Amino acid sequence: MFAKGLAPLDLITPARAWAAADAATDLAEPARTRRLMPPVQSVVMFLSVVGPFVGLLGAIALLWHRQGAASIGWPEIITMIVMYSLAGFGVTIGFHRLLTHRAFEAPRPMRLLLAILGSMAAQGMAIRWIATHRRHHQLSDRDGDPHSPHLHGEGLGAFLRGFWHAHVGWCFCRDEVDLARSIPDLLADRAMLLIDQLYFLWVGIGIFAPAIVLGLYFHSWRGFASGLVWGGLLRIFLMQHVTWSVNSVCHVWGKRPFRSADHSTNNFAVAIVSLGEGWHNNHHAFPTSARHGLKWWQFDSTYLVIKAMSWIGLASNLRMPSEAAMEAKLLPPTTN
Repeated sequence: MFAKGLAPLDLITPARAWAAADAATDLAEPARTRRLMPPVQSVVMFLSVVGPFVGLLGAIALLWHRQGAASIGWPEIITMIVMYSLAGFGVTIGFHRLLTHRAFEAPRPMRLLLAILGSMAAQGMAIRWIATHRRHHQLSDRDGDPHSPHLHGEGLGAFLRGFWHAHVGWCFCRDEVDLARSIPDLLADRAMLLIDQLYFLWVGIGIFAPAIVLGLYFHSWRGFASGLVWGGLLRIFLMQHVTWSVNSVCHVWGKRPFRSADHSTNNFAVAIVSLGEGWHNNHHAFPTSARHGLKWWQFDSTYLVIKAMSWIGLASNLRMPSEAAMEAKLLPPTTN
């Protein structure tokens, strides 16, 4: 399954070691002792979650002490929007619709570029992200779903525990021992394995590139710090919680126009900030569709970019459900 000569190396995503771990793990080990990540992975994940929150505090400090009438200028806003878009579409187009679901085809250099851009979102290495999402679809809202909010019992306390787990708690759980079975295509791809191995380099570029740009623009270390915060840490913080909201909010609140074997919903607010991912019931009903906003009024910026890519030869064979397929899965209006 693994290419020869590639040594296992991962702190967050042990992709190269998964097959060996599957064989070596003692399956009789009690589930409660296997639930949390190993200590090194837990520390790295903790820093990945808390570090961007520090960026939020830094943004507040910069706003508080900013001189002049405007508390934030266009350079910071543009930098954040550009980095949010690059890393965000790397996740939604690359990680999700292309590499996870194969909703369209793209030239190999574009596939790899999208995997790099998605890595800059700091949501974990590409292979683990994709493996986890494929498992989510295989067992959505059932035992084995990595981040369902509906498997924690009855009552308010259970609901809150489930919501916390679906939003961020799942990030600290150990990978299932057979997760490698979900991604044989990626584990056989040397370039994807290399991109995973260089994950922290891509995250660093995503943080320090905007810092350098604004540092040069303002000719000051303050500009560097502003770019580090607005284009780097705060941008990661916002993107993380938007993505996690698809796991939590979009399995609790929203509309359910289509029949699916889970609690997935369409949530307009999440759809806008998540670049179209919040049309989650649509997605679970038709997981291989390149378009999640299936109605004209369901704004799906990710699909618009994919469509534009197809006009210049960077995407092809876009898959979408037919009108008959959508009609067959429609739920009666009273159940929405």
